[in-house]
Formats: sequence, C-alpha cells, structure tokens
Amino acid sequence: MSAGTPRAAGKPAPPSPVNFYPSKIKLGVLILPCLVGVGIALQSDEAVEFVLAEMHLTNILAILIPLFVAGVLLQMAFDRKPVVVFDAAGIHCQRPPIGLIPWSAVIGIGAANATLMRRVLMVAVDPDQLAEKARTFIRNSIGVLPFISPQLAKFKKQAAGYPAVYIPISHLSRPAREIERLAQEFVLYYVAEDE
Repeated sequence: MSAGTPRAAGKPAPPSPVNFYPSKIKLGVLILPCLVGVGIALQSDEAVEFVLAEMHLTNILAILIPLFVAGVLLQMAFDRKPVVVFDAAGIHCQRPPIGLIPWSAVIGIGAANATLMRRVLMVAVDPDQLAEKARTFIRNSIGVLPFISPQLAKFKKQAAGYPAVYIPISHLSRPAREIERLAQEFVLYYVAEDE
C-alpha cells in the first residue's frame, strides 16, 4: 500500500491533520535577553547621555545585532501560518523551509535535544521521494548539528546513509512531547504499515 492511501474497512481511522503554530510566549521569552543586551551595550560606553555619534562601532553593533534578532523573533511570533503541519500528504515544514516531506519519503523519525534549538524532530528521508525544493534544501544544508549533539549523530548513524532533516519544535505552541507523540501516530499509520 502506498503512503497516504486510505485503509480498508475495519482499520482505524487516519489521524486528523494537526497544525503547529509558533508560541508567542516562548519566543517572547527569547526576546528578553536581546533587550537586556541592548541595555548593557547602552551603558557600557561610559556616556552620561545617549549620543550615537560618540559611540564606538562595537557598541553600535552590540545594539544593532540584538535588535535585529529581536525583530526576527517578533516576526516569527506573529506569523499566522503554521510552522509545521502533519496530514495525510506528509509533513509540511515552513521552518526550516523544506516544504512537503511526503510519508513515502520518511525512512525514520525521532526526537532529541540539540544545542541551541533545545528539542528537534529528526526525520530521515529518501531524497529521491522529495520535491526539488526539499532536495535542494537538504543538498545545501551544512549538516554540523550531528557534530554538536551526540543524539543527532546517533540518529544520523542509524539512518544508514539517508540524510536527516532537523525540525526545531521547542518554540511551537504545543509541548514538544505532544508533538513527538503525534509524529509517532502519523508515522505508525502512514509509514510503518507500508514497510
């Protein structure tokens, strides 16, 4: 049976499609250190008043970089489109910009802690089953995460040469454990039975 094909009578119903949106609270918490960094940079030039012309270049950059990061996080927080969607077609992923990963392309799935991204969904994929946009993203990905996190390196080794996609799930509106459970439900329904 091919991935995404309805089950015969008597089989359980397919899982309902699930959308995962960015969490405004979680991303808002990440904005706070950026604002603290701006405050520290403003106080570090020993200036009584804020005069941009009298600031050093390093201080200006120390203000602009956290402001830029805060702006990106703010834009992410108020994005109305779902970041990740699980449905009968596969995994639709906006961040990273992969597009659709059809269930027929999924070789294995897992979750792990990763440096900087906290919790990620790891998806081993068959690139031949992916659309050109997803293949291009995987081909252009640097792939340093497995070197940073032992759990990701272990998953990559278990993927037996297939490339892996790492989807950050810690900043989404649902708890990471719930996202992992739902991912397993979809994999058991659309992938495991087809093997």
